[in-house]
Amino acid sequence: MTMRIWLMEAMQMMNEYTFSEIKTGMTASFTRNITEEMEQNFRLICGDENPLHKEDDFARMISGGKFQSHVSFGMLTASFYSTLAGMYLPGRNSLIHSYDELSFMKPVFARDTLTVEGTVTDRLDDLKLIRLNVQIKNQYGEKVSKARMKVLVLK
Repeated sequence: MTMRIWLMEAMQMMNEYTFSEIKTGMTASFTRNITEEMEQNFRLICGDENPLHKEDDFARMISGGKFQSHVSFGMLTASFYSTLAGMYLPGRNSLIHSYDELSFMKPVFARDTLTVEGTVTDRLDDLKLIRLNVQIKNQYGEKVSKARMKVLVLK
């Protein structure tokens, strides 16, 4: 799927929850396939040329054979937390305030299928802010990343 088609489809799926509609326990999730095109685009944006992120032989050597291919950028996968807030929960009315305890537990590789999930754990009425526990799992159900996220709901 080309980036343009994906963006057009994504725009059609954007939620528009208001603060009053969001309840503790609400969840949202979506999946993405990691592609080498995504990695290359991310590399161009961030300027990270570390061979671990682009050379399979180097990744095998440096990991003692544990990794069979290059490792995808952790921050590429973490960027999907922005997608979770900006498209799904709350969607259009969101402004990310902060991330707490962002961690990467397992490497991600090109062709992995990731499921990004978030659950509202708290609401701060006076600030119109929600707290979410977020996580990303790979196609084997292994947690590859987690964080706590604070999101302002602007409407």
